[in-house]
Amino acid sequence: MDTTTETDFESSSTPLSNRRETQGQRMRRMRDERGIKQGHISKVADITQAHLSRIENDESGVTKNTLRKIAQAMGVAFDDLYVPKNEKDDEGPRVMDIDDILNSDAAMIRFMGGERPDDATMAWVKRSLSVIRQEIRRRREY
Repeated sequence: MDTTTETDFESSSTPLSNRRETQGQRMRRMRDERGIKQGHISKVADITQAHLSRIENDESGVTKNTLRKIAQAMGVAFDDLYVPKNEKDDEGPRVMDIDDILNSDAAMIRFMGGERPDDATMAWVKRSLSVIRQEIRRRREY
């Protein structure tokens, strides 16, 4: 039974109007507004429902590529779904790009679900992401 009252929210130190929506909060709100189930989005976006849930609960970051797939699955524009990184307000996980992941072992571990893999797996993922990054850059030149 929820004993929270309206005044509990009003007494919060930060007014609701001044709080910045996290990436996960925006995803969940937009999904709920459209009445779309997580299972549908995860199937169309080709990600696991568990991963989608972790993103919505701000327990996992999300790459821009995955966010684009989720936006397409929801039928919304990427720019409407994307919450840009704000250096002043670092609330919740942020959207990462490949360079962020390759430049930080901590970001790599978050990207891989939060558990550090063995060294061989970590090296393989880094090599794979480097190849993907090179291919993206090559295609952008055309």
